[in-house]
Amino acid sequence: MQSFDPDDESPYVEVDPEAGVQLDADLVDIDVERALALLDRITQHLPGGGESREGQRQMVAAVAAAFSRREHAVIEAGTGVGKSLAYLVPAAMTNRRVIVATATKNLQDQLATKDAPTVAEVSSRTRVAVLKGKSNYLCRNRALASGGGAQLSFDDGSAVPKGVADQMRRVLRWAEETATGDRDELSFEIDPRAWRGLSVTPQECLGRAQCPQGHNCFHELAKDRAAESSIVIVNTHLYAAHLASGSMLLPAHDYVVFDEAHEVLDIFASLLGTTLNASRLRAFATVARTLVGPAFAESAEDLVKCADRLATILEIQYDAQELAGLSPDAQREIDTASALTTRLVEALRSTEVSGPDEEARKIRALGPGVHLANDLARVAHPQVGEILYLSRREREIDLEVNLVDVGPRLQEDLWGQVTAVLTSATIPDSLPAQLGLGDVRVQSFASPFDYPHHSLLYVPAGFPGRNEAGAEAAIIDELATLIEAAGGRTLALFTNRSVMSRVAEAVEERIETPVLVQGTLSRARIIELFRDSAEASLFAVTSFWQGIDVPGHSLSLVTIDRLPFSVPNDPLLKARQERSANPFFEVDLPRATMLLAQGVGRLIRNRSDRGVVAVLDTRLAEARYKSLLFKKLPPMKRTRDRAEVTAFLRELRDASPGEPIP
Repeated sequence: MQSFDPDDESPYVEVDPEAGVQLDADLVDIDVERALALLDRITQHLPGGGESREGQRQMVAAVAAAFSRREHAVIEAGTGVGKSLAYLVPAAMTNRRVIVATATKNLQDQLATKDAPTVAEVSSRTRVAVLKGKSNYLCRNRALASGGGAQLSFDDGSAVPKGVADQMRRVLRWAEETATGDRDELSFEIDPRAWRGLSVTPQECLGRAQCPQGHNCFHELAKDRAAESSIVIVNTHLYAAHLASGSMLLPAHDYVVFDEAHEVLDIFASLLGTTLNASRLRAFATVARTLVGPAFAESAEDLVKCADRLATILEIQYDAQELAGLSPDAQREIDTASALTTRLVEALRSTEVSGPDEEARKIRALGPGVHLANDLARVAHPQVGEILYLSRREREIDLEVNLVDVGPRLQEDLWGQVTAVLTSATIPDSLPAQLGLGDVRVQSFASPFDYPHHSLLYVPAGFPGRNEAGAEAAIIDELATLIEAAGGRTLALFTNRSVMSRVAEAVEERIETPVLVQGTLSRARIIELFRDSAEASLFAVTSFWQGIDVPGHSLSLVTIDRLPFSVPNDPLLKARQERSANPFFEVDLPRATMLLAQGVGRLIRNRSDRGVVAVLDTRLAEARYKSLLFKKLPPMKRTRDRAEVTAFLRELRDASPGEPIP
C-alpha cells in the first residue's frame, strides 16, 4: 500500500548540516488539561459540532505524556477513536517540529486537507506542510527544456508517442498555473511515461545550487515550506528513505508520529534495502549510449543483452519457486552487468558535453548509473542480516534485498534521535520488539462503536477447508446466498487473485445485483463506483483489506474467504521464522491477526453503520489459537447460524438509508 508514488531508488542528496538532527534536547511540558481544552475547541469547529470521545481524550493524554517525557509510545486506537486529532493536538502544543508519516494516500490526504488544517485554524502558532518525494513534483528545468515543441523526445533519443506527447503538453500548460507542481493536483490520470519525461528522481536532479531553475524548483519550495512548518506530513516510504540517506531528506525534527504503524516494519525492511530488475539495466544502457559515443556503444549494447539474459534467467528461477538467492546463472549475469555498468559510468564521467541541456542529460544519466552500480554490488554480495529474494511486479521479476531484522538499525539510527509515537487501529503485540523498541508496551484505547448490537461475526458451521474437495463451490454458494440477502452491498475479500476471479465470475451468474472486480478499473474509480452504488458488490484482494472507507448503506457485508496467513514460500517471512524461537506465534499469527483485523475493520466506519462480517474459514471458530485472533477483533456478536445472518442482512437491506435498525 502506497500514499504517493515514493522514489523507487535511494536518494542522492546534498549534505545539509542542519538536516535530520534534533532541534532541542530539552524536555517539553504539555499540560494535559490544556491539551484537552484545545481538543474541545477543535471539536466544536467540526461539522455538526463534533462529539466528545473518551478514547480520544485518553489518547491525547498518552501522546502528551510521551512527548513531554521524551518516551516512545505505541498506541492501538480502535476505529472511531479519532486518533488523528489525538496526536495532532499534542503535536501542536510541543512548539517543536513534528513529522507525521502515513502509509496510505487516503490518510495523508485526510490529514493534509482536513485534520491538520482544522488544528492549525484553532491553534494559531501551528503551521502545516506536506512534503513528498522529488519525483512527485514537476521539474521546471525539464519542462523548459522540452519546450512543448512538435518533436518531443525522451532522454534516450526515442520519439514520444502521440498520446503521451499530448499529455506532456497538457502538463506544460498546467505548469504555468500550478502553485505546487504536485502530480496529485492533475485533473487527469497521467501516463507514467509522460510524467517521467517531465520529472526527475533524486539521482537525476542537478541540485538546487547547479540547476538554472533551482531558485524556483517546486520540490525545493516544498522543502522550504516544510522547514518553516511545525507539523510536516510525509509518507512512511519517504521517512524510510530519509533514514536510508543518513537523515538528509527531511527538516530537523524532535518528534515523529507513524500512523498506520502496522506497515512500518515491512516498509523500513524494504526501503533500507534495495530493488533491482532488468529494466533498470536497459534504461541506463539506452540513455548512456546516446552520450558516451561510438567507443563505448558496444558496452551499452552488451549491457542490454545482459539485461535480456538476466530477465530470462530470473523468470526460470521464479517459475521453479527458487525465490531466495541467486542461481549460478543469475550471479554470472549480475557480475557481468556490474562490470559493464562501471565501465559506462566511467565513460560518462569523462564525456565532454556542450551546453546546459547536454550537461543536464549527462547528470540525469550519471546519477542513476552510479546508483545502479552500487545496487548491483549490493545484490551480488548481500550483507549479514539481509536477504536477497525474487518477487514479481506486474510482468517483471524484481531482485529485492531486504533487512530481515530492522530493529538493530532503528535502534542505532532512529530511536535515539527522535521521540516516536506509533499508532494504528491494529497493532501486533510483537511489533515493538520487531522494531527495536525494547520494553515499550502497546497501549490500547477501545472503539466507541457499539459492535455487539450493530454487527455479527459469522463463521459457517461444517464448512470445508480450502484444500478439501468442494471448497470453492461452497464459497460460491455461501457468497451468493449472503449477497442476495444483503441486496449486494458487499466487500468480498480474498487472499488469492485467481480464486477471487473464478468466484466472482460464478457468483455474478447467480445474483441480480452488480459485481465489481479489482483490476478491471483503477483503484480510485472502482471504489468510487462501489461507494456510489446502492447495490454493487466489490470483489478484491490484498490492498483492499485496508485503506478503503465505505461508511453507510453501500456496505453491510464484508466476507473473507480464509484467514490471511502468508504463503509458505515467502522468503522474507521464512527468514524471520528462522530467527524466532516460536515462529508461528511470534511471526505468522501476529501478521495474520493484523490483516484479519484490518479486513474486519472495513465494515463499521461510523456510529450508525451496521452489518455482518462472514469469515469462511472454520479455523476462526475451532482452532486452538482462535482466542489470540479474537483478542484483536472488535467485540462483535458471534454466530454460526446462517439463518440468523441472512435475516439480519435482509433487515438491513429493506431499511431506508439512515433509518435506525432496532
